[in-house]
Formats: sequence, structure tokens, C-alpha cells
Amino acid sequence: MLLDTEHIFKKIDELGLTGSSKWEYFNRHANGLEVEADGRVVAILSAFANVGYKIIFVTARSVEIWKHTRAKIDLIIGQYSDFIFPYELAMRGVTDYRSSEEVKQDILNDISSDYDIICAIDDDAKNCEMFVKNKILTMQVHK
Repeated sequence: MLLDTEHIFKKIDELGLTGSSKWEYFNRHANGLEVEADGRVVAILSAFANVGYKIIFVTARSVEIWKHTRAKIDLIIGQYSDFIFPYELAMRGVTDYRSSEEVKQDILNDISSDYDIICAIDDDAKNCEMFVKNKILTMQVHK
């Protein structure tokens, strides 16, 4: 987890939002000022990038908010890293409301043919289980 959006999902649950309403609310708030970053994750990614590894953010965020998510990640990298490392951003489709682990599994399937994936970092236990099942070294981030 690079960006902590847990509070947004709690609010979505409180409001009882589902389906497209849930994701519309999430998309409006996912890159706001209140979304905090984990500098420890940036430090790990920066170290990998510094020795030549390609960084790919695999997120269940919608491609609808690609531009804003990219800007938020760039800002966070600039705050926590000594250099701006290049990365790719893989996201869910616009009307894809499947679970995070299903979305990330499909993204993983797509990128696995082009890359030897050495590790995954995530905060969601179900996503971590999915990565482990795919024989990927996995770090679960806790606040």
C-alpha cells in the first residue's frame, strides 16, 4: 500500500454505497489531500529502482482516475525518495466492480508474461494471499 484509502472505504460503508455509486465516491476522494502515503514503501521501491528493477503499481483503482493517481504518486515519490524513479501504473477497467484480488490477479496474469516478478507489497490480506498463491514474495503493509 502506497496510498492509504481505508478511511474512504469506511465512509462508503457508513453511507451504504454499492456498485457504481461506491466507485464514483471512491474516485472523487482517492487522491485528495487526506489520503496519506507510506514513506516506508517509497523507500523500498526507491531502493529497487536504484539498482535497475522496474516498478509497477498494480492497483484496483479505476483507470478513470489514472491522471490524478499518477500525479498523486509522482508527488509522493518526490516527497519520500532521493530521486524520481520511473514506474508503470496498472489499473482496473472503468466498469469493473470485481474484488481487488480478482482485478489484481488479472493484471498479474497480464504482466507475468513480460516480467519476472520478484515481490509484491500490499495492505490487503486477500491480495497478499493471492500473490503468495502465485509464488511471489509478498510483504503485507500495516499502519
